[in-house]
Amino acid sequence: MTGNKNRNLKEWWRRFRAWQENPFDYTNHSEHTIRCANCGTEFRDNFCPRCGQEASVGSIGWHTVRQGILNLWGMDTRSLTFTLVQLLLRPGYLIRDYISGKRQVSYPPVNMLFIVAIANVLASELHKTLYGNAEDVEAFQGALAFMNQFMTWAQENTAWCTLLVMAFFILPTWLLFRRAPRYPRHNLPEGFFLQVYMATLSLLIDTVAQLTVLRINILFPICYIVTYRQLFGYGLWGTLWRLFFCVAIGTMLIIIAFIAAMFLFNAETLLAS
Repeated sequence: MTGNKNRNLKEWWRRFRAWQENPFDYTNHSEHTIRCANCGTEFRDNFCPRCGQEASVGSIGWHTVRQGILNLWGMDTRSLTFTLVQLLLRPGYLIRDYISGKRQVSYPPVNMLFIVAIANVLASELHKTLYGNAEDVEAFQGALAFMNQFMTWAQENTAWCTLLVMAFFILPTWLLFRRAPRYPRHNLPEGFFLQVYMATLSLLIDTVAQLTVLRINILFPICYIVTYRQLFGYGLWGTLWRLFFCVAIGTMLIIIAFIAAMFLFNAETLLAS
């Protein structure tokens, strides 16, 4: 009995890993010439080349009801919900698909970031209403005016703030991962979309944490490791030490930029006074 369970578990894991790497089937399953039910075009493919309707469209049955419900809840192949599920279960492969040109089945990443950011703000406000503000706001009392102003701006512009922070990791990622075995053509514009996805994943995890009162935010470093392994193809150790230096360089750049911005802010304040 235990042996059968182990074999079933291994088979499930094998199928899951295969799904992670390639969740879509583009094989032409049409063996005969089909007349499109919508425009009347004759063709041999999965979709009509003229109007784009699916070849398998036929009489309405329970499968039509199921598909209609899935579409209603945003579970079609290019929906926000479907893309977020992929971002959680196969983040690196999803990002690789997008930057390599497979964009038809992915929700636009920048749009997704701002939608998730809105959900994060709403979840944060709900969390404060139900449980109070658990953050140490007193730590900022009496601090520099720039710090207070930045924190206010960050709370009001969650998506822009998250993307701004992630942007400092574009250059370190390119420097340390540009010769990756699985994606050696990585460049800076692709790095931008990589960080957009990572910012979305960060906000998504934080949103779930706010709504469930579970401290799953600590999982984000693990998500980073999993994502970079799937995307770039290095082993665990190769991914870990590159990520360590990537985070170190990115953090240093953030500190330098923050100090420079604070200096400019204070200089403008002194000149204005």
